[in-house]
Amino acid sequence: MICAIPFLMLVPVLPGVTPTPEEIMCRVAENQQRAQEGRNAYVYDMNVLVRMMRGGGHLAREESRDYVVAPTSKGAQRKLVRVQGKVQDGKKEIPYTDPKFRVKKLDVDGELTESFANDLLWKKKDDGPMVDWFPLQAKRQLNSTFRLVGEERYQDYEVYKISWEEHGDDDECWTGEALIEKNEFQPVLVTTSWSCKIPGAVKILLGTNVTQLGAKITYQRLAKDVWFPVNCGGEVKFRVLFLYARTVGFSARNSGFRKTDVKTSVEFETGVN
Repeated sequence: MICAIPFLMLVPVLPGVTPTPEEIMCRVAENQQRAQEGRNAYVYDMNVLVRMMRGGGHLAREESRDYVVAPTSKGAQRKLVRVQGKVQDGKKEIPYTDPKFRVKKLDVDGELTESFANDLLWKKKDDGPMVDWFPLQAKRQLNSTFRLVGEERYQDYEVYKISWEEHGDDDECWTGEALIEKNEFQPVLVTTSWSCKIPGAVKILLGTNVTQLGAKITYQRLAKDVWFPVNCGGEVKFRVLFLYARTVGFSARNSGFRKTDVKTSVEFETGVN
């Protein structure tokens, strides 16, 4: 348990002394709560894009959604304000503006697009990363090993470069790299990829093969200790039941940050998606 050191956050990093990777990530975990509290003072815009590609690189479906996100007493909620999508049916392009639009009764592309937009790229209880594949919280660090790769300057930040690998059950099989800002110990850029192979017996039984899965998320500093995830993007490539193959590209972008107050927060608590 890398964050078992009491009062670690009260101990300053001495000049010229480099913390261990475990100490760095423990401080990151401790700071997530502080960052969350700071995010609760902001309303912002979110754009979600999901693109489904058939084998051979041909477009199957693409959908862009615009939301307004506001804090609530239970975290954050978002209101859908615009949908713009299209389905490619042979040479025919079918545009739509309804997120529930389906071209047929069993529309796998439509259901997956809905799932990516609602379930993968949104965490209404926590106004944090759009996907939960990164060991930023203490509970995700328990089964992870970390290594300090080096120190560098990334954009306007002096950062530690940390690599990590999870060792756990089938839901904890990620490996990646994080750039951590040196002064406030907040993530600046985090990348991750699925490091385990699907058992051969599962592939034979279900005809399912995930050949690529990963994501990248970038953060922006709005104020002291207030860091927002501003861009998230990734891709997954899979084949199911020997009949359905897709490469799914997904992204979310947060922008237009503006400070709010209690009245604004209450107004967003109803009528949201």
